[in-house]
Amino acid sequence: MMTMQLRKRNSKSGLLSRLSLPIFVLIVTFIALFTTAASYILIRVQNDHTLQMAEQSMKFLHRNIQYQFDTMNNVAAFILSNQSIENLLEANYQETFEAADNYYTLETNLQNLSLLSLLNDVESPDVAQQSYVVSLALEPGSGLYQMAPDDYYPITGIFKNGDLRGQEWFHKLSSGESQNVWWGQKKDPINAAMIYSARKKTSLKDGRSLGTVIIGADTRSLKSMFDNAHMEKGYHLLLDETNRVIYSERYEFLEHAGDFPYVSSLKGTKGALLTRIDGENHRVMFETLKNGWKLLSVVPESHFSRYTFAISALGAATALAALLVAGFWLRRIVVRVTVPITRLVSAIQRPEVVEFKMPLPYQHTGIYEVDELNQKFAAMLVTLHSLIEKSFTEEIERQQLQLELLHAQINPHFLYNTLDLINCRAIMAGDQETSEIVRSLANVFRYGLNRGYTWISLEGEVKQVEAYLHIQKMMMDDLTVDILVSDELLSANIVHLILQPLAENAIIHGFADRHTGCRITITARVKRDNLVLRVEDNGRGCDANTMNRMLQEQPERDTNMKHSGMMHSSIGSGYGTMNVHRRIQLHVGESYGLRYVAVEAGTCVEVVMPYHPEQP
Repeated sequence: MMTMQLRKRNSKSGLLSRLSLPIFVLIVTFIALFTTAASYILIRVQNDHTLQMAEQSMKFLHRNIQYQFDTMNNVAAFILSNQSIENLLEANYQETFEAADNYYTLETNLQNLSLLSLLNDVESPDVAQQSYVVSLALEPGSGLYQMAPDDYYPITGIFKNGDLRGQEWFHKLSSGESQNVWWGQKKDPINAAMIYSARKKTSLKDGRSLGTVIIGADTRSLKSMFDNAHMEKGYHLLLDETNRVIYSERYEFLEHAGDFPYVSSLKGTKGALLTRIDGENHRVMFETLKNGWKLLSVVPESHFSRYTFAISALGAATALAALLVAGFWLRRIVVRVTVPITRLVSAIQRPEVVEFKMPLPYQHTGIYEVDELNQKFAAMLVTLHSLIEKSFTEEIERQQLQLELLHAQINPHFLYNTLDLINCRAIMAGDQETSEIVRSLANVFRYGLNRGYTWISLEGEVKQVEAYLHIQKMMMDDLTVDILVSDELLSANIVHLILQPLAENAIIHGFADRHTGCRITITARVKRDNLVLRVEDNGRGCDANTMNRMLQEQPERDTNMKHSGMMHSSIGSGYGTMNVHRRIQLHVGESYGLRYVAVEAGTCVEVVMPYHPEQP
C-alpha cells in the first residue's frame, strides 16, 4: 500500500515544485522594481516640483514687493527733482500770508501724487482712494515753513519737522548714515499698518536742507501679492532690517522675529537652509530686497514628500506589467489548481453532499496535493457525519434522562394539593400571613414549572416573579418592588423562568450587606421588534463591562459555571445568570440574551429577545 501511494505521488507533479521558483522570482523582481522606481520618482519629482513652486512663489513676491518699493522711490525722486516743487519750497516771502497760494499749490501736488497707484484700491471703484501718504516735513530753510502746522501727522500734507527730531529714522537720515530710510509703524487714529520711506530734500541751488520727503503705503497693498503667492503648506515673512515683521500670513505686524533661530541664522543676501520649527523640519528660503529688508518663505519638509500623479501612473504601469508577466506563469495554476479547488468548495457547500444524499464528485487533476485533498475531505465527511449522529443521539438521551429525573422528583399535582392543604389549615387557624406565603409559593411553582413548556406569556412570567418577590418582602425588613409593564405587552410570549432568577440575583448579591431602602424595578418595552425586559436594583452594584465580557464566554462545564461567580442564585435552584443567558440564546439565537447596563448606583440587567405577540 505504501509503495502504491509513493508511485502514485511520483506520477503526478507536486504543486510546491511547480510554483515555488517562478512565483518567488516574480515577486522579488517586481517588488524591487516597483520600490526602486517609486522611491526615485518620489524623491526627484516631488522634491523638485515642490521646491520649484516655492521658489516661483518667492520670486513672484520679491518682484512685486520690489516694484511697490520702487514706485515709492519714484514718487520721492519726482518730488526731489521737480523744478516746480523746488521753486515753491525756495521762494521767500515778506509776510506769512503771502505764501498761502504756493502752500496750497504744493499741497495739491502732494495730493495728486498720493493717487498715482491703484494697488490699494480696496473700496468702491467709484471713489478715488489714496494709495500713498505723501508728506513734506519742512525745515526753517524753506519759505513755506511758517505756514506749515507745528506737529507732524502721518497723512498727506506739509508739516514742520520739529517733533520728528527724536525719531530714530530721522536721526539716521540727518546724520548722513543713510540716504534713504525705511520703517514700519501704526498709523493713528485708525491703527493701520504702514510702510514708510524718507529722503532728505536739499536745494538744487545751494544745497541747503529744505525738509524731508516721507512716502507711506498701507500694508494692505501687500495682501493681494501674498494671496496670489499662497502656498498650500508653509508661509511667507517680510522682515525689516531689525527683523521685525512687516507682513506675514502667520505673525502680527511689527512682531519681533529676531529671536527665531532660523531668522538669526540667516547669512548673506539670499539662500536656503534646513531647520527645525515646532518639532518638524522646514526649508527656509530668503532673499534681500534693495532697501535691506528680507523676504522669507518657510515650507515644511513633509510637503516635499507628497504623492503625485507620476507615482500613481508609474505604479499602475508597473502593476500592469506584473499582471501580464504573472498571467503567463499563473495560467496553468488557474486551470489546474484554482478550478478544481473551486469545484470542491462548491460541492461541499451543497446540502445534499453534506447530508450524504449524494457522494462528493471525484476529480482527477494530475496534481497530487489537489487529488489528495479531494479524497481526504471525502473521508473526513464520513467520519464527521458519524460523530455528529453519535453526539446527537447521546445528547438526546442525556436530556431525556434529566427530564425524566426532574419529573420523577416533582409531582405537580401532589405539590399543589399539599400546598392547598397547608393553606386551608392556615386559614382555619387564622394565620393569614402563612396563608399568603403558601399561596405565593404555589404560584411560584405553578408558573415556574409551566407544565413543562418552554414558552410562557409575559403575564404568567410577571405573576411568577410577583409571587416570588411577595415572599421575599415578608422575609426582608424594607423591600420595595415596582413592576411597570403595560397591558398590551402582557400577551407577549417569552422563554419561561427569566425574571425570577434575575430578581433572586439582586436580592442575594445586590442586598447582601443592605437591609433598608432596598428597591427592585422591573420594566418592559418594545424596541425595534425586540422585547426588552429590565431588572434594576439599588444594591451594591457590579462592573457592567466585566459582566458582559463574562456572558460572552462559553461556559466550560455546568459544575464550573456554578462556582464561577456567574451563578448568582442558589445552587439548589439550578439557575443562574449564565443559565438564563444560554437558554435564551438556545431558543431564539446567539444575537439575543442578557446584557448589563452601566448605572450610577446598583445593578441593571436587560433581557433582549424577539417580540412575539403570540405563542411562537
